Amino acid sequence: MKVGMLALLTAASVGLFGCAHTAMRGSVAMKTSDNEAHVCMGEGEVKPGDRVRLFKNVCHSKGPSGAYSGAGAGCEKKEIGEGTVKEILNQHYSLVKFDQGIQVEEGTFVEKL
Repeated sequence: MKVGMLALLTAASVGLFGCAHTAMRGSVAMKTSDNEAHVCMGEGEVKPGDRVRLFKNVCHSKGPSGAYSGAGAGCEKKEIGEGTVKEILNQHYSLVKFDQGIQVEEGTFVEKL
């Protein structure tokens, strides 16, 4: 019984963490300065000099309970600005420098142009 439970937990952990990078792809993982951040796009996805566009989700129509509900509820992808990949840090992350005046926040996301 204990061996079966251990096998099940191991399989679940591998399943969850094995796809973690895919789920985070493109997200701003860590802001390193006012206009630079580590972005979850690494080797094979981008290269130094590539241009990226920064976005955030803007959600609207909260109901009385504070939850998003109703016919007008939804989220919209809003462009914030652009940046340039400066360095590939490893297979998962790169350093991106965003254009002057762009507000970078953890949780925003980028797409390669």
